[in-house]
Amino acid sequence: MSKHFERFLYIITFFAGFSFLVYEVSWNRYLSYILGSTGKASAIVLTTFMAGFGFGAYLRGKTADKAKKPVRLLAYLFSGVAIFNLINFLLISKLNSYLSTSSITYETSNLLLFSSATVLLIIPSFMMGSFIPIVSKILINNTLFLPSKFSRLYALETLGSVSGGLFTGFILLGTIGQANTMFFVAILNIVLGVALEIFAFRILPSQNGAKTNVNNVNTSKSVSKSDVLTKQALLTTAIFGFVILSLQMLWLRIFKTYFTNTSYTFAIITSFSVLGLSVGGFMFKKWQQKIADDFKFLSKLLIYIALTILVGFYISANLPEILLFPFKDELSGVYFRLIIAPTLASVLVILPPAIISGVSFPLISKIVVKNNPEIGQTIGKVLMFNTIGAIIAPFLTFFLLIPVFGIGKSIALLTTICISVYIFISRESFKNSKKIIDKGLIITASIIVVFLFVKPDVRFLPPSLSNKSAEIVAYSETSEGTISLSRDAKKGVFGKSSFVNNSAIIGSNYDAVKAVKMVGHLPFFAGLECKKALVIGFGVGVTTSAIASHVEVQQIDCVELVPELTQYAFHYSDFNFDVQNDKRFNLISGDGRHFLELTTTKYDLISCDPTHPILGSGNLYTKEYFELCSKKLTDTGFLSQYLPLHKLRTEELLGILKTVHSVFPNTCIWLGQYHAVILSSKSDKKIDFKAWENRINLQDKDDFFYLDAYHIAANLFFSSEKISELTVTSKINTDDLSYTEFFNFDNFEEKNLSENLIFFNSNRSKINSEFYNIDNPILLEKYHEGNRKLTESMILASQKKSTEARQKLIEAVEINPEDQEFPFLIKLYYGK
Repeated sequence: MSKHFERFLYIITFFAGFSFLVYEVSWNRYLSYILGSTGKASAIVLTTFMAGFGFGAYLRGKTADKAKKPVRLLAYLFSGVAIFNLINFLLISKLNSYLSTSSITYETSNLLLFSSATVLLIIPSFMMGSFIPIVSKILINNTLFLPSKFSRLYALETLGSVSGGLFTGFILLGTIGQANTMFFVAILNIVLGVALEIFAFRILPSQNGAKTNVNNVNTSKSVSKSDVLTKQALLTTAIFGFVILSLQMLWLRIFKTYFTNTSYTFAIITSFSVLGLSVGGFMFKKWQQKIADDFKFLSKLLIYIALTILVGFYISANLPEILLFPFKDELSGVYFRLIIAPTLASVLVILPPAIISGVSFPLISKIVVKNNPEIGQTIGKVLMFNTIGAIIAPFLTFFLLIPVFGIGKSIALLTTICISVYIFISRESFKNSKKIIDKGLIITASIIVVFLFVKPDVRFLPPSLSNKSAEIVAYSETSEGTISLSRDAKKGVFGKSSFVNNSAIIGSNYDAVKAVKMVGHLPFFAGLECKKALVIGFGVGVTTSAIASHVEVQQIDCVELVPELTQYAFHYSDFNFDVQNDKRFNLISGDGRHFLELTTTKYDLISCDPTHPILGSGNLYTKEYFELCSKKLTDTGFLSQYLPLHKLRTEELLGILKTVHSVFPNTCIWLGQYHAVILSSKSDKKIDFKAWENRINLQDKDDFFYLDAYHIAANLFFSSEKISELTVTSKINTDDLSYTEFFNFDNFEEKNLSENLIFFNSNRSKINSEFYNIDNPILLEKYHEGNRKLTESMILASQKKSTEARQKLIEAVEINPEDQEFPFLIKLYYGK
């Protein structure tokens, strides 16, 4: 084979890995919109990819050595991957659109979507899995060359995968969008297929596959022993596949608790697992001639990976003290927090075991090929066994390891599995290894005793809780997220905080409580007649309790991604009045948008209090989501939704306003301290102030929410007309090209909160733009002006100018002494 053709195949291999990861990342994101952003959906998608890949490697590997024109077959595979991915993209999109408008039940629609996605994705992933066995057959025509050539091939394919994953997460999806990314990679695959045809059949017609020259293959006398070694090697590669993918899921869960939850941060973390495989492949190519006994070296790799897992576990358990707290000042920088810190943690924790796994794969291929000189068949079989472990990992980790054992003990269990396999293959292979086995047994027993019986559970807490003296009153590692609840006794009822991973569900600060109560109450005060309400995101139940306080509501369906949160809602009974025990309350486990897509029920109110849009809830702030809400609302229905003012530039904030306004022309924006509330209605009616006042006066007293009609009305900031005026040049946020998911890093600048408040305050609408039939317009204007001073105080407080902020609150009292919130805030924030 000419050097030019060999190099060409290596280039093709790199771009194959590149394109396959582009597909996987793109499909994972797209199906999170279709199937829901849940761990269950991700596990199913990942398992499907792995299953198709593994079976493709095995079945195509069995025929690769007999293929007369393997290069042409490779070209057809690239084209097939492109065509089937595009067809699947269109089919799944059409099926989802059909089911969202059909009368089929939620459960049946859900089953149809999951099963259809599984069947359709297996076909292109099968073709992707066929690539390595076929290109190995073309490239390697002598078993003596397998270690060096295959290790390079494997390293380049995984390096391409790393590049594809990062390029997709950082550039493609955020620049050209979901659909164009799929078309881009399809075109790339077709170009690669055409290039193979041209290069192989016109330029080098003789290089269309060569017979394998057999060298260094075991004789018949040693076949029995070789069969044993082959089986043990295949078992070992399955264990490596299982352990690495399971570890990836466990590390990801740990890092989600420590780092800011963004698409960029976790693109980095996930890529390091694949990068380690690539580095391991290159290392084996360099070292393979120095290895005296391949199988003994393989057994040592099991011990090495067990040790790196334990070291990684120790580092991850102490990551705040090792990395986060010592670099506290640097973490205030956006790039260090989102890029550098996760990268350093990945290098310390994820990379070492991944490198060892990367060394093991070409090594195992070398061991197995000694008993089977058919290159394609051998590589396909090794790939299949490695993938079997990877197929099992997502399901076992998500459904068994995390919920039953917890994260720490699951990592200990993986370590124990590696050492147990080491003991097993050592016992079978080396008769004179009793001392080694005894040591291994002692190590295994020690790990089991220490981690499963003696050592208390290791807790992975958000840094904001790890570095505080607050008491941790609840901690639970569930399938979908790690729940942490803290209490600072010095702050009384306002001293509680709840997190899922590193995302604050709610702090019991007054401003947070006020905002989420407004999300629940405002639609009713504005005239909503509600029998059925849907709440997306239970959190700790404050919004749901506000809705439940309106006695006319007969049914409250609540969709929560982490349903175990309801078990800890009693800690917030001062704010939620134990709404989880209300007979009208119906908890639904799952993704809120996915439920909304498939439910046949129409609601009078859809209320949503998600986490921040750039911290994981971006798909609840797109045009498609708001259109979905409109379809599932009755003709007089309302939408109410939380809108953060921090971690968003004014540009993105106005874009979200334009997005919701494009679907609900009757939309207005309200301010709840440092947070905003979207209130949209399908009708075009303004608010009758007298009716507004009557409804508020009928409410039972709430110690943590001022039920004053004038006070609440003064929180109106933007009318629908004002939104139209302010958002003329703003961009609509879409599923395909989402700037809340793939955001500008400037969104993390602290100044954004004060700048947004300044913008809100300087452009606020007049009260009569949304209200009519006002009894006392002069009094309402006083409340309005007092609220303006309150906002000026919040601006100064966000700029850490506490003296000036306090003075503005005093001025607010002087303008309107009737508003009882002002003196309360002075006492709360300044002690006087």
